[in-house]
Amino acid sequence: MAGSKKKKSSRATVKPRAKAAPRKAAPKTSHAKVTRPTKKPSPVKKVAAKRRVTAPDPPRPAPLARPRQPRSFADRIRDCDAGTAVWFITAGSVEHAAIQGRGTDGAVVICTDAGVKEVVSAGNLFETADEARAARYR
Repeated sequence: MAGSKKKKSSRATVKPRAKAAPRKAAPKTSHAKVTRPTKKPSPVKKVAAKRRVTAPDPPRPAPLARPRQPRSFADRIRDCDAGTAVWFITAGSVEHAAIQGRGTDGAVVICTDAGVKEVVSAGNLFETADEARAARYR
């Protein structure tokens, strides 16, 4: 068969297909716009009259206090300052107490450490136990 050409097989001309990339799920996007429901305008409210706010008064400076002179024990006894610690002589022994108040005719009401209230003369009160012991032998 001269002059006759052989047909090429169709298989020989077909190239093998390239492998496709693995498919991914397409992202879901909605193209529809989200619309919010329309709001009704709020009714007009009655506004109460606002009070005028004023600035607070500046703090006043503290009054200048006079420096107190230390009071002597005799002054505290004469004035019967409550709570002043004193020593006194009773029945030949020396005891500790605190002034509670004023009595009559130079007497002072004291409360002993045992909690007993007594009335003693102001001349029987001493600032220290040593003074009271020394006065006991006069």
